Amino acid sequence: MKKKLYICIVVALVCMVTSCSKFLDTVPKDTITNLNYYETEQQLNSALAGVFHTLTKIYAHSFQGVMSLDGDEGFYNRSRQSTGIAVNLVTTSENNVTNVWTALYSGVERANLLLANIDKPAMDESKRAVIKGETLFLRSYFYFLLVSYWGDVPLLLEPISSVAQTNNPRTPSKEVYEQIIKDMTEAESLVPDVREVTNAGHINKSAVRGLLARVCLYMAGHPVKDVSKYEMAKIWAKKVIDDGFHSLNPDYRQVFINMSQDKYDLKESIWEVEFYGYKTDGLNATGKVGIHYGISHGGQDPNHGYSYGYVAITPKLYFSYTKGDLRRDWTISTYTLSSTNPARKTYLPIYPTAAQASSRHVAKWKREYETVYPKEQGGNSVNYPLLRYSDVLLMYAEAVASQNETVPDQDVLDQTVNQVRRRAFGNLLPNRELIDTITISTAGSGYTSAPAVTISGGGGAGGAAVATVATSGTRALTAIYLENKGGNYNSTPTITIGESWMPNVLYTVGNQVYNDNKLYTVTTAGTTTTTPPTQSSGASSAATTGAVFTYAGVQAKATITLTNLSELKGDVKTIGFADYAKFMEFLKAERSRELAFEAMRKRDLVRWGDYYSVMKQIALDFAPLGSRSFGGKAGQNTTERDVLWPIPDAETTVNKAIGQNPGW
Repeated sequence: MKKKLYICIVVALVCMVTSCSKFLDTVPKDTITNLNYYETEQQLNSALAGVFHTLTKIYAHSFQGVMSLDGDEGFYNRSRQSTGIAVNLVTTSENNVTNVWTALYSGVERANLLLANIDKPAMDESKRAVIKGETLFLRSYFYFLLVSYWGDVPLLLEPISSVAQTNNPRTPSKEVYEQIIKDMTEAESLVPDVREVTNAGHINKSAVRGLLARVCLYMAGHPVKDVSKYEMAKIWAKKVIDDGFHSLNPDYRQVFINMSQDKYDLKESIWEVEFYGYKTDGLNATGKVGIHYGISHGGQDPNHGYSYGYVAITPKLYFSYTKGDLRRDWTISTYTLSSTNPARKTYLPIYPTAAQASSRHVAKWKREYETVYPKEQGGNSVNYPLLRYSDVLLMYAEAVASQNETVPDQDVLDQTVNQVRRRAFGNLLPNRELIDTITISTAGSGYTSAPAVTISGGGGAGGAAVATVATSGTRALTAIYLENKGGNYNSTPTITIGESWMPNVLYTVGNQVYNDNKLYTVTTAGTTTTTPPTQSSGASSAATTGAVFTYAGVQAKATITLTNLSELKGDVKTIGFADYAKFMEFLKAERSRELAFEAMRKRDLVRWGDYYSVMKQIALDFAPLGSRSFGGKAGQNTTERDVLWPIPDAETTVNKAIGQNPGW
C-alpha cells in the first residue's frame, strides 16, 4: 500500500533528515550543516518525508482532544480539569502550546533546508519541481497555523546557519500572510493535478487552491482585515469548483468511514493527515483519531477499541441541527458503550435536555469501522481531514457574500451551500421524505433477546432501527431506536419487528418467530410444515407444525412517522435572508454543522471577530446545567487576550527579540 510505504519512509528517515545527534559528531557545535544530505533524488524524497512528519506530530495529539476545544462545538469532558488549554486557562509554559510551536518551527527548518538544497542532485526536473512545490506548500501551511494562532511571528525563509541565531524578531501578520500566498501560489504551479495522485496524503493542485482560499479568508478577517482578499478567496475556491473533478460523497457518514479504513475519496476529501499502523508496531506513525475524539469505551471489546471520550459536545452544537439533518446523529453520539465484551449499546434520548445533550461524545470517527487490528489504546491509523470539498463550497459562498456584504444570488447558493444542505438531508427528491420517529404501539412480551427491526416499502430506502428488550418481567420491548432515517419515501414504510413464521424452513432451538400477532419460541428443532402455530398457550404438535413452537407472548408492533417536509431546512433561498448579517449568521452555523471537530472552529470565530462573545455565551449556556455546568469552564476563563496563544517561554527565554502577545 502506498500509504504504508510513505509513512515508513517518514519514520525510518526522520532522524537523518533532522540531524539527530549521534555518539560521534565531528561537526563544530556552533554551526548547523546538512553534511552529505540532499545529494540524490532519494535523499530529497527522504527530506520531504521529514517535512510531512511535522503534520503527523501536531495532529497526532495536540490538535486531537485538546487544542481544538477552545471553541463552541465541544469541551473537555473531565469535570476536575481546572487548568490548561483544555479549559482555556493557559500559561506561557503550557506544554501543548510549546509543543506545537516547536514542531511547526522544526517543520519550517526542515523545509528551509530542503529548499536550500533542492538543486543539488542530478534528477528529472519534473520530479524536482513536485518536491519543491510540496515543500513550499507545507512550509506555507506551517506558517499559516503559526500566524493564525499566534499573530505576528518570526518569518524565517532560510536555514538557520548557527545555533547562536536565536534573536529573531516577529514579522507583522500581513507580511506573513503575503509570503504564504506567494509561496502557495508558486506551489500550485508545481504540484500535480488531483487526477495524477493516488491518495490524499500528498499535495495536489486542488489542495493548494482550497488552502489558498482559506488563507485569503483569514487574511480578510480579523485581525488583519485586508478585505481585498475576499476576491482572491473567491477566485481560488472557484478554481476547485470549476475543475469539475470534485463532488460530495452522497453519504456524509461514508466520508469518515473511509478515513477509518485507509480508503481515499479525493473527490470529497482533498487533503488528509496520514497515520499508519498501531502503537506497538514500532513505527511511531499513529494518531489518536477516534481515541481522543470518540465514544467513550473501556476497550474490552476488540471490535470497538478503546476511546477516552475526552470531548463532549455543547448543547449549542446539538440544537443547531434542524429536524431531518442527518449529520447530527453521525457527528454526535446517539448511544453509549459498555466496557463489556461484546460491548452493549445503550441508546440515548431522541429529544434530550440541554444537560443530556452535553453528555454526548464526538462520534465522527467510530472505532468499530477501523480495519487495522489490534485496535490499541495508544494509537491508530485513522486519517484526519485538512480540506474537504464541502469546506471549499462554503468558503466560496462566504467570499462571494463578504466581498460586497450582500446575500449571494440563488445560482451561487445552489452551486455551493445547497449542495452541502442536500447531502445533509439525504439528497431528498422533490416531495419525498425521511423517517422522523418510530413509536411502539404494542410492546409485546416474551422476548428472549432483542428482535430484528425491518423497515421496508414506502418507495424509499435506507431506514434502519434497533430494538431493546427488558431483561426481566414480561420481557417486552423497552425502546426502538432509529439508526438511519433513510430517504426519499413517498409513503409511510412498513416496520416489522422480529421474524415471521415461514413454511418449509428448518428452525433451530431458540429461534423466535411470530404468527397471527403471537410470539413463539422453537423448543424442538425441525422443518416446518404448511401449518403455522396458532395456539395462545403451550406448545404445538411436531406432527402438525414440524418444529415445536411454544407460546412465548405477544408480538411487538410499532408505527413510523415521516418528517414533514415543510419543517425541513434543506435548500436555502436568497429571499430567506433579510440581509448579509442574517446570511452570515446562517453560514457560521452551517460551517460548524458540516465541519465540526475538524480543528477550524476557533480560528473561524477569531476571523469573524466573534470569539470572545461566543465563548462568554457558552459559559452562560452551561451555567444552569447542574452537574454538567463544568462544560462552561473554557468560556468562563476566556479573556480578550485568548484570541491568540502566548509565545511560549521556551522561545522568549532564548529569543530576546520576539516579545509577547498582548495580555500575556
